[in-house]
Amino acid sequence: MRRDSGALSPKCPFCDAELRRPESIPVGAGESGQGGTCGCGAVYLMDPTGKNVGTIMVQVLGMAAEALSKRMEELLPDEDYVDAILNYDWRTHRSYGVSAGYMDGYGRLYILRVNKKTA
Repeated sequence: MRRDSGALSPKCPFCDAELRRPESIPVGAGESGQGGTCGCGAVYLMDPTGKNVGTIMVQVLGMAAEALSKRMEELLPDEDYVDAILNYDWRTHRSYGVSAGYMDGYGRLYILRVNKKTA
């Protein structure tokens, strides 16, 4: 049994705003996932088990590629986007912050913010 001491409402790692509880959002053609958006433009998706983060990453990277009019394999970390993975307990909507490993028994919030291009 896990203790919730130290767990807080999840916050965006890019702007420190509190993230709303995930809800159904479109993630591709005819696909939806549990996630949301932050006021800073970051998008997040939830993996309640912590075992499907790869699938969630692909979905969010697809959304970023579409926003940048690029193919997913053309995206460059730090240049096109920044990302973070938070530990997340969907039952309580609590997080212990940035994930340090995958064997802790928590779900995950995968958060990605597209870097805005300047002309």
